[in-house]
Amino acid sequence: MNHHQIKFSLSIVASLLVTSNVCAQEQTDDESSSYEVISVTAQKRAQSIQDVPISMSAFGEEVLDNIGAQDFSDLTSVVPGLSIVGGTDAFPITYIRGIGTNDTSIGADPSIGVYIDGVYAARLGGALTELLDVERVEILKGPQGTLFGRNSIGGAISIITNKPSDIFEGKFKLGVGNFGSKKASAIVNIPLIDDVLYARTYGSITKSDGWQENILNGINGYQEDRVNGGFKLTWMPSDTVEVNFSNTWSSYNDIASYVEVFTSAFPLNPLSDVLDDKKAVTGGLDPFGNTANDQAPNIPVYDRVLREHWLNVTWDMGDDLSLTSLSTFRKYTATSAREYDGTEFFLAENTQSIETSESYGQEFRLSHDSNGLFWVLGASYNHEDADLDFTLGAADLTFALNGGAPYYERSITASETDSYAIFGDATISLLDKLNLTVGARFSRDDKNFGYNNGLHEDGAAALGGFGTSFPTPFQFVDENGVYDPTATQVEDSWSDFSPRVVLDYKLGSHLLYTSVTKGYKSGAFNSFPSPDSTNGLIVSPEARQTVAPETVINYELGFKSSLLNRNLDINGSFYYQDYQDLQVFQVVGGVTRLENAGEAKSSGIELDGRYAINSDLALMFNAAWMEAEFKDYVVSGEDLSGTSLFFAPELSASLSVDYVKSINGIGDARAFITYAYKGDHLLAAGVEQSSYSLLNAKFSLISEDDTWEVALYGNNLTDEAYLTNFVGILVDFGFTGAVRNTPRTYGISFSYNF
Repeated sequence: MNHHQIKFSLSIVASLLVTSNVCAQEQTDDESSSYEVISVTAQKRAQSIQDVPISMSAFGEEVLDNIGAQDFSDLTSVVPGLSIVGGTDAFPITYIRGIGTNDTSIGADPSIGVYIDGVYAARLGGALTELLDVERVEILKGPQGTLFGRNSIGGAISIITNKPSDIFEGKFKLGVGNFGSKKASAIVNIPLIDDVLYARTYGSITKSDGWQENILNGINGYQEDRVNGGFKLTWMPSDTVEVNFSNTWSSYNDIASYVEVFTSAFPLNPLSDVLDDKKAVTGGLDPFGNTANDQAPNIPVYDRVLREHWLNVTWDMGDDLSLTSLSTFRKYTATSAREYDGTEFFLAENTQSIETSESYGQEFRLSHDSNGLFWVLGASYNHEDADLDFTLGAADLTFALNGGAPYYERSITASETDSYAIFGDATISLLDKLNLTVGARFSRDDKNFGYNNGLHEDGAAALGGFGTSFPTPFQFVDENGVYDPTATQVEDSWSDFSPRVVLDYKLGSHLLYTSVTKGYKSGAFNSFPSPDSTNGLIVSPEARQTVAPETVINYELGFKSSLLNRNLDINGSFYYQDYQDLQVFQVVGGVTRLENAGEAKSSGIELDGRYAINSDLALMFNAAWMEAEFKDYVVSGEDLSGTSLFFAPELSASLSVDYVKSINGIGDARAFITYAYKGDHLLAAGVEQSSYSLLNAKFSLISEDDTWEVALYGNNLTDEAYLTNFVGILVDFGFTGAVRNTPRTYGISFSYNF
């Protein structure tokens, strides 16, 4: 962000603040808008989003449906500063304000926390879930720790599902679309005992033939075969106690994206050079034409079975005190595969990856809310056991390791994490309109990590079972270069104190706030410590050393303003984030490792709002100006200081138009159209994706009594083609791959409510 843009953006903010002051003198608190203001629980109490002094976005059930959000990755176009990348749901990576973690192994924690009804999704592979029967999604920006049992350094995505209620009701929905997509879903709510016991159940089936044709094996990428389901109970044994139980499960049997060629060391199939043709040329041919060494083409499967249980008990203790207990259990197994170069040749690929995560947690929160004082005090414990069984296949390009034939190495790792925290947050009214919020969190993380590989049975013959990428226990040495069998088991602990201070001033229907927050992400382990090819393939202590915790100080100045009789909401914030020891996963000289990148910063201005022009027409808009870069970062002697962080466009923005027209005797015709823009941004060091725009739309006809809806929808209507991810595992061998976006999709749906 250059100085002229900063001055221009600040002038906009200043003008809006002046306008807010003027309008506040003419506007009373009991004036209401023509649209519903979203109520959120970002601060562990129900509040209008306009009263929460946190930079955040929130979307209710109706807006989520109009956007066509199947999971939270579909919100990137309407949330400033949010990017979600991957190419497979096995390893989605979330960035907020340019901050994320590109290490998808079990040795590190994600930077952005995902919470589903308060349950923390500890691993990337279990984070993306279908937005089925969801009340709202809240996206909080900046460090979150004083209000959550499990903290997150870069932001939080909180998904709140619908609770059972005292009304017998339900919804059925059917949809079909191009590329053979089909979906059916159902929701039923049943009051079992009046005022005592309610039940709610839901489920969905999704299938798709996929849109990416592999011309070598005829198996399409981006196929979906998914089943989701859930059951909830709400029990109120007394007027002061409420018990909520949830059991959800899902089964995915997908084929994810094929990697496409980005750069190649030698000529390939002509179709390999075309990134926007909806075709892939992924094969397993021997690069030297020896058919005896041909391998079956890699199929990027993604199979996942996930189950989650939680029990939430709330006790109204009287005297404005409330005690909440949240007990959670979450388990999933994800099986995936991925090729790295996108060519018709067998060069290197992940032939199979099996990740298992089993976690459970307990959280207690005591809260008080009355007479201008709100406080919450909590304690939490989380335990996770994670395992990753990862097989790598590689071609012997030198003919020195395995006689020119492919060879395979297997990495078997396991991690165990215990996280403890005491956290609290208190808001007190200093003056009639001035509030002070003070929060703090003490965290302790204990981690164990094991490298449990054996000798590679299908490894390179010349190495006698030793590994070039994944070391065996016999390759680990101590500081003196002596074989050390204990080195395969490592452990470490980290502690942190993170405070938060917020001042907010309420002026009529306008809120001004400023805050300073510290964030923390625990240390990590290198899941794949590379053997030293120049020193007998040993794994030295330096190669397996733990990675230091990541910390950030977030400074923020913001406003939330309601104008024109609260028909226009405009929210904005200016932020500056100072990161220390940012954890970055990289490939240097054929060696992959996670390390601390020194210092990084992210600053910017964000604006978002809604404008109900009249009862028929409304607008949703947002924009983010961002500058995120490394302040101090040197890789292999190359100074990358000043280089932009990945997935951090300088400008991103969107505009949604929501128009409703009544038709006598039928109901309402509705059009919801979204235009989104994302500016130039880096996918990796030296790899830039140029700016692009997307156009999505939904046109629906709704009955007068709201019992049925017929809708036509289309996403990426202009069929824009761009890259969503870069694969640089083989960059030192002259090959790189990329993953492109989903092309134009469209379809029709019918829903019935009762």
